[in-house]
Amino acid sequence: MKKFVQIVDNTAYWIFEAEELPPYPNAEDFLEITGREEIKEGFLYNSETGEFTAPVIAKAPPFESQPTVEEIQAQILLNVEYLVSRSELGLGGK
Repeated sequence: MKKFVQIVDNTAYWIFEAEELPPYPNAEDFLEITGREEIKEGFLYNSETGEFTAPVIAKAPPFESQPTVEEIQAQILLNVEYLVSRSELGLGGK
């Protein structure tokens, strides 16, 4: 059994085994990769060098945790105390 890969947009799209490549309309979109077990669907194909490389998956940005209810309440309390003290000093609310 031979192993083939279909290349779509420079990407290994479909990998399958067959005795011979079936008569597909675009046979140039298929390559024989028998013995190259490292190639997986999704690998990028460089048509100039004939090499496959694993896709680079970008890391998700770090998750920024949200403040807890207690932290929000503490911030509100501080803001209220600040505004009350400005008012008592006659500095106004602005």
